[in-house]
Amino acid sequence: MGLDLQLAYKHTSFVLQYGRRQQEPAEPADWAGVPHSRSAGRAVSLCFEEADLFSPTYPIGTEHITLAILRVPEGSGAQILRWFGIDEAGVRRTRDELWELLHSFEG
Repeated sequence: MGLDLQLAYKHTSFVLQYGRRQQEPAEPADWAGVPHSRSAGRAVSLCFEEADLFSPTYPIGTEHITLAILRVPEGSGAQILRWFGIDEAGVRRTRDELWELLHSFEG
């Protein structure tokens, strides 16, 4: 999708280290016994939904994680991805193009 991964990593590191913390509830969200911010917990849950939308037996991949992050618009991950011009529609389109290409080799 044209993302400069080194620049994205540096930008993300800066935001996570120096960005203002939004007010989160004092009690973190618990997911599988691990505390997460509410936004992160929601994104993790959405990963399963994204994978199931494609196929009920397909494992979670990076495309599902990226889509789940984008579906939590108030989260830092979605804000950073949008800053780089990556949106849900673009990720879905790219995923579908890649899957179509991969399936063309099977036939």
